[in-house]
Amino acid sequence: MPYRNPGPHLVKTSPQLARRYRWSLLRYALATVLFLPVVADMARAEERLRPQTRIKVTIVEWVASTGEYKEWTALNGEYAVSPAGTIAVPLLGEFPVGDDTPSTVALRIGELLKNKTGLSAPPVATVEVVRYPMFYVSGVVAKPGELEYRPGLTIIQAVAMAGGRERRANPNGAWDLEQVKYAGELNRYDLALKQLMAKRARLEAELKDSLKVEFPAELVTAREGSAGKLVMDSEGALFVARAEALKRQLASLSELQVLLQNEISVLDEKTAVQDRQIKIAQDELKSIASLVDSGTLAKSRETALERVVADLSSNKLDLVIAAMRAKQKLSETQRDAITLKGQRRTEAGRDLQEVLAELEDTKLKRSTVIDLLQATGASVSRDAAMSAGDLQPLEYWVTRINGSGVAVKLPQTAGLAPGDVLDVRYDISSSMTVALQTAPVTGPSQ
Repeated sequence: MPYRNPGPHLVKTSPQLARRYRWSLLRYALATVLFLPVVADMARAEERLRPQTRIKVTIVEWVASTGEYKEWTALNGEYAVSPAGTIAVPLLGEFPVGDDTPSTVALRIGELLKNKTGLSAPPVATVEVVRYPMFYVSGVVAKPGELEYRPGLTIIQAVAMAGGRERRANPNGAWDLEQVKYAGELNRYDLALKQLMAKRARLEAELKDSLKVEFPAELVTAREGSAGKLVMDSEGALFVARAEALKRQLASLSELQVLLQNEISVLDEKTAVQDRQIKIAQDELKSIASLVDSGTLAKSRETALERVVADLSSNKLDLVIAAMRAKQKLSETQRDAITLKGQRRTEAGRDLQEVLAELEDTKLKRSTVIDLLQATGASVSRDAAMSAGDLQPLEYWVTRINGSGVAVKLPQTAGLAPGDVLDVRYDISSSMTVALQTAPVTGPSQ
């Protein structure tokens, strides 16, 4: 009889199959509920020191007599947490740190050193995690094996670290996923070509000291919101920003030159005043020299006036040296302005050479990808790419090292802990549900 769907309550299946399905669903639900406390405590567990964790210990002591910190270099270094949850530090020996946070261990090290050495105050210790223990990924992933853990790691991130889900060929031998991969690479190279062309136009404008960038016609005529238009706007904004930065730097150097010129003028004026004061003192000294020789004035008067002349001469030398330094700084500032302009053109020329080489390399790679696409059997349309990405759902089972040893099914957003074993499987329960829903439909039992 033709197929009709009178309702799910009329689907007939084997009683044994239905019981197995209901029991599996109940078992999955019970395992997930029992695992909830472990998930809730995961954030705290990730921060604790577990076996195979490598930590870096740094110990310093404040020495009040010298007013500086002193490092305990003999104790500083990296330590590994043993399988028993302990570390061995020189002078302190072996002590447990299992399930303690780095800050707790740092405080304990300080107190142990205080008690061991008899210090009045404990030294300051810091503990930093250098490397966390490994975790393991198995199942239907591209690269199963041992991976290094990092705080906040989720299941979906772990699968990505393992290369994503495994790639399989269709039964007819056509590699649809390979075609999707080549199509994605082709799009990536097309975008890279647009970026390189826009960058080349900007660098050429900087090299010629142009006021605006002349972009290629294919970028100028691109529609609003497209990748080509966005790339052109980005490079144009970068050109303006770099030009404004150079303009500000040159303006700052110009202002500094004006200040130095004014300083030199003031120093020259002060030097002229100093010369006049020296001449007045010298004339006065000559006029009293005869009076001192005749005994009319005391010798001390002549000596004091000679000291005044010497001080005035010394001050003049200081003014001359200050003027020379200001002139030297002025010369350096002028050279800096010239260097800035030359440096911009030099950098633009060097970057332009690199962009031209990268542009040719990208064109060659793009041509190779087109050949590979043709070799795999056809060009990939968007619908074909979407169809190839419609893959079977996955499920994730985690075996925790400090748990009961039983694998528990978790969502892809759940967090992982050091030492966990993640097994990625195909979602058989979803396939079973689809099979039950699409089973042949018969009439009601008599």
